[in-house]
Amino acid sequence: MADELMTIDLSELESVTGGRYTRGPEQVNPQLIQGIAELAKALQGVGQNLASAKQQSSGQMMQLLQEMMQKKKG
Repeated sequence: MADELMTIDLSELESVTGGRYTRGPEQVNPQLIQGIAELAKALQGVGQNLASAKQQSSGQMMQLLQEMMQKKKG
């Protein structure tokens, strides 16, 4: 059985144009801004940790390759 469609009252659509609200909130919630800033810091930290881990892994791989080359020569 399909869900029935609900009718939207026209007064609720006064500020909608082309599927978008023409009037937004009067003020952005400061907690939202703070949350976005904290998320950005967390993502930056993840990126730095990833770059550091990649660099360390590359260094270990190079060291291993050098050791293998030396063993092959000797």
